[in-house]
Amino acid sequence: MATLKVEAREGTGKYKVFELRKAGRLPGVIYGKGLKENVNVSMDLKEFLAVLRGGERLLDLDFGDKKMHVLLKAVQHGTYDHEILHADFRAVSDDEVVEVVLEIELKGEEDAPGVKVGGMLEQNLHQVSARCKPKDLPERVVVDVSGMKLGDILYVADLPKLSGLEYVGHGNLAVVSCHAPKGEDIEVPQDGDAPTAPEVIGEKEREEKA
Repeated sequence: MATLKVEAREGTGKYKVFELRKAGRLPGVIYGKGLKENVNVSMDLKEFLAVLRGGERLLDLDFGDKKMHVLLKAVQHGTYDHEILHADFRAVSDDEVVEVVLEIELKGEEDAPGVKVGGMLEQNLHQVSARCKPKDLPERVVVDVSGMKLGDILYVADLPKLSGLEYVGHGNLAVVSCHAPKGEDIEVPQDGDAPTAPEVIGEKEREEKA
């Protein structure tokens, strides 16, 4: 979970907001359960953009003396130049189940039997929606593909089961597949054969004719 430093701000008038933006800061507001009233804040614009580019939606806002779990709910842009003008956050409790979008990361690509015989892995899904409490939020979902053979497909239903995390959406969506390069047929070695030299079917005949 990313952390974003914020400061409480006084005043909401146009002049106050203009001064904030001139100083490179972005105004924002926090609302939600557990708050008696909305909390007006400001943050460094560059730090906010870094969080936004990282795809983070569930954040820790750091006030210096305390932190608060929040969901990034809305980002207001300018009408003409699309400059970011304002950010809205909703406070969430430690026990609240929230829906987030997580990045999917592959590991073990080079060890996959299908890759060793000349095949390739294609990642069809790069993000997945999930529900969890803030304390159970992982940085990403890591998928081990080291056992994938030619023709294998891993689906959302095959994603690793993580404590406190529930995947949202269709379980039959393909995450990653292993197949031969387009336009090529690969002869798969039988068990016990060394898969070190993938052979393209038809190549040997062309060499003999030459």
